[in-house]
Amino acid sequence: MLTINQTKNYHFSGTIAIDKPQTEIWELLTDVSRWKEWDTELVTSSLNGELELGATGTLVPKKGPKLKFFISELISGQSYTFNTKMPLGYLVIKRSLENRDQVTYFTDDVQFTGALKQVFGVMLGRGFRVSLPEVMENLKQLAEKHK
Repeated sequence: MLTINQTKNYHFSGTIAIDKPQTEIWELLTDVSRWKEWDTELVTSSLNGELELGATGTLVPKKGPKLKFFISELISGQSYTFNTKMPLGYLVIKRSLENRDQVTYFTDDVQFTGALKQVFGVMLGRGFRVSLPEVMENLKQLAEKHK
């Protein structure tokens, strides 16, 4: 089951149930080089070193320039947040896992912050929000067939 919380173009999230143990999904979520396999908005992504607090990396989206990001929050096995600098703010993406009643739930929370958050919400957020269900379903399918 997929639930999309479409509050605003500058802050929205989705949650999907995945029939795999949380540890297996965590492996996919933290393998930055594989993000493009399920995130339809990316051409490539890379991380400089291990996924840890403060780690940096790059994203190449299908639309727009190459972007740098950094890991701003990390709870190993449960969640991480990465930030990409935008003019007068950030694009903040938090990915988290939660186990409830023997089911693992993946949540992808996308937020633009700062003075221009509404502008970026219109320019970029609308497209991200539209693609979110497909991205989440792709991760679910990849995780459930992953051995």
